[in-house]
Amino acid sequence: MKQKILGSLVGVALGDALGMPTEFMTQQAISEKYGVVRELCAPHQEHYHHHYLTRAQITDDTEQTLALLDAFFRHGKLNADVAAEALVTWAKEKDVFNSTYLGPSSKKALQRLMSGEDPQETGFFGTTIGGAMRMLPVALTCLGDLEQAIETAVEVSMPTHGTSLAISGATSMAAALVESFAVVADQESVISAACHGAERGLAYGYPYPGPSIAKRIRWAVNLSVSAPDLQSALSELYDYVGVDMVPHEIVPVVMALFARPEEPMELLIGAANIGGDTDTIASMLGALLGAHYGVDVFPVAMWKEIETVNKIDLEKYAAQVWQRIEDRRACS
Repeated sequence: MKQKILGSLVGVALGDALGMPTEFMTQQAISEKYGVVRELCAPHQEHYHHHYLTRAQITDDTEQTLALLDAFFRHGKLNADVAAEALVTWAKEKDVFNSTYLGPSSKKALQRLMSGEDPQETGFFGTTIGGAMRMLPVALTCLGDLEQAIETAVEVSMPTHGTSLAISGATSMAAALVESFAVVADQESVISAACHGAERGLAYGYPYPGPSIAKRIRWAVNLSVSAPDLQSALSELYDYVGVDMVPHEIVPVVMALFARPEEPMELLIGAANIGGDTDTIASMLGALLGAHYGVDVFPVAMWKEIETVNKIDLEKYAAQVWQRIEDRRACS
């Protein structure tokens, strides 16, 4: 389990940094500018959003994940208030309003949170993927308890992404992650958990019209596994499912890639080259792959470089999570 915990954290950061240079680009533009991104690299100088970022740099996907874990270590729990505090602290420390990687839903919600509004209501305009992308801390604090993870996912999503559609994406991801950590899990059980979580999440938050994430997961998975190779799958998912920063596209695409038979690192590379919201797609996929297969599927040199560049210690985070698990076992 220790290797799975570290793997999930490494997967988040590695996917984020690997996908950062290609974010918001089309597949054609990625091919023209980079060929195929297989290693950590800096964004090209004409990149509209990330031209100022450096090789191996992480973005909000990893930063929010670690901010929520820090909050959990401080408070011993995760809920809407704790999540709101963590996100506001992160926003101030990272000066995110002057960055280009703060999502539109998060930006509006953070402004409302900073003005003192109720975290249960500040996310009522949040329809994008920002809730789902930060679900790893929820899974790590609810290991073995799928329903508790779903309930906690709702709480953690509410401050910024409080619509039923966004929450459905968040609960889907949280459920899939919890299942991925299970010793007996396989690809199908993870996909089933994702669909269950997506359906459960629709009952929460501000009702917002949108397609069924659960049904789109099944459709995307069938599309992906029917493709003869990974590149064909990437093209099919890009053309039919979509890769924009909305949960009904990103979550199905992540699950569809997870269901493929290729080696985990090849799938992560594929996610970084699929186009659209690549850093979030790769980060979420990395979390699932690391949780399911363990840290050994990721090249050590790559994630160690990310630690050095961003001054983070993922092994320390993993050790703290494991210690919490051990403490909980001792008290039970």
